[in-house]
Amino acid sequence: MSFWTENVVEPKRTYRFRVKNNSGIGVGNNNWWNVKKVDKPSYTISTNQYQLINHKINIPGIATWNPITIDLADVGNSISSLMSDLGLFGYNPKDSINDGGLTKLRGTNILQGFIIEQLNGSGDVIEKWELEGAFISDLKISSLDYSQDEIVTITLTITYDYATFMEK
Repeated sequence: MSFWTENVVEPKRTYRFRVKNNSGIGVGNNNWWNVKKVDKPSYTISTNQYQLINHKINIPGIATWNPITIDLADVGNSISSLMSDLGLFGYNPKDSINDGGLTKLRGTNILQGFIIEQLNGSGDVIEKWELEGAFISDLKISSLDYSQDEIVTITLTITYDYATFMEK
């Protein structure tokens, strides 16, 4: 049955979501209220092809979770917060002792409790994704341009081991 004919079924809307991070890392710490857009987790399963006499058989292989991207509006001290978090991920900028640029010191690169929640019209959570072993693997800041009147956007790529899904 289609939801168009049912008055008790509400379709999920793309603009009803919330991004949370319980590790205190990132902008806004627990609730990332300046998120403009976020990808939901997705995976790709590799395939192995075998030939038995004159037949080819495909067998599923290993699931690989694809990185997600998050677009943030640059408000307040977003860049400052993300740059200071770079040190929490184990990187320190060059100093007078070490002229080697960024140096990997320790592996504290996990965003604990990184959660994407989809909400219904009442603001209740109807779908929840929690990323395990997540860390920021890429940060890009939009270009400055006199010909536009846009808000500066920060695009983060989050890489993770796997995601758990809960539907309410």
